[in-house]
Amino acid sequence: MKNIPYPSLLRRIIRENDGTAAIETGLVAMTLVTMFMNAVEISRYYYQKMELENATQMAAYAAYKQCDLQSEIPMTVGTNCSGYSNKITAALQSTSLGNRVTTPTGGIAEHYYCLSTTGTLVIAGPVTSTKPSDCLAAGGRSTDIPKSYIKITAQYTYSPMFTGITVGSYMPATVQSSTMMRLE
Repeated sequence: MKNIPYPSLLRRIIRENDGTAAIETGLVAMTLVTMFMNAVEISRYYYQKMELENATQMAAYAAYKQCDLQSEIPMTVGTNCSGYSNKITAALQSTSLGNRVTTPTGGIAEHYYCLSTTGTLVIAGPVTSTKPSDCLAAGGRSTDIPKSYIKITAQYTYSPMFTGITVGSYMPATVQSSTMMRLE
C-alpha cells in the first residue's frame, strides 16, 4: 500500500462503497442471531417452568391415587399411607427435567383448610391434631367443615444455554412451583 496521507485515505474510504453490503449484512445478521438466541432462551426457561408445574400436579395426583381416601385420610405425610413419598418423588422426576426436580424442606405438607369469607383457602389446622369441627376460627363460616388438602412444592435450578449473551443470565436460577389438591 502506498503511503497515503491520512485525510486522503479517509476520503477514499468514504467515497468507496466496496464491502459496505457485507458490513451491513454482518451487523443485521448479528442482531438477528442475538434476537433468535434470546427467543430460544426465554422459550426454554418458560418450557422448563411449565414442566415443573406439570410435575407438581402429577405428584399431587400420584399421592391422591396412592392412598385409600376412605381409610387413610389424613395421610399425615406418609404415616397412614405407605409408598406415598416414593410415588410423589417418582412423579416429580417423571418429566424431562428428571432428577433436577427436588422438594425443599417442608415441600410436602398436608393440612386442614377452610374457605374464608373472601374465597381463599386458609389453613384451619395441621392434620397431626384433631380435625377442627368448623371453619369459624379460620375465617370461614361455622357451617363449613374443614377438608384435608395436600400441598406439594418442588423446585429446580435453571441454567442458561447462552450464558452472558442472552437474558437467560438475568432469569431466576431457582424456579419453584406449588400445587394443592383436596383429598377428601
